[in-house]
Amino acid sequence: MFLGEYLHSVDSKGRLAIPARFRSKIERGAVLTRGVDTCLYVYPMETWEQKARELDAAVIDPRQRRMIERRFFGMAYEVELDSQGRIVVPARFRQYAGLNGEAMVIGARDRFEVWSTANWQAYTDEMAAEDLSGLPLPF
Repeated sequence: MFLGEYLHSVDSKGRLAIPARFRSKIERGAVLTRGVDTCLYVYPMETWEQKARELDAAVIDPRQRRMIERRFFGMAYEVELDSQGRIVVPARFRQYAGLNGEAMVIGARDRFEVWSTANWQAYTDEMAAEDLSGLPLPF
């Protein structure tokens, strides 16, 4: 499980240090794709493969499934940790997420997300105003 938030730098070559707590979970590879919000999702390869299997059962309409496959799988990129615990975030992904020098790496249960610091701050400000009391939360 991925938990917490971490501020990390993104160097000029697009290398992003992954929090030490997350590294063991992606040692066998991971998949980077665009998130639903203006962020990036990083899934361990095993979880990504499970999501692919779940997609067939979850989306019956073939047109919708093709759209989802193209959006999440067609635009996905396999990543591996380098010897210093970093992944390379390609330029098109850095541009999409607005990553300029710094990134917030956010644990999100079965994945982690990569946000620009400005987008993450705006999101958390907006989220703070949400009333969660009516949701069926187990907490």
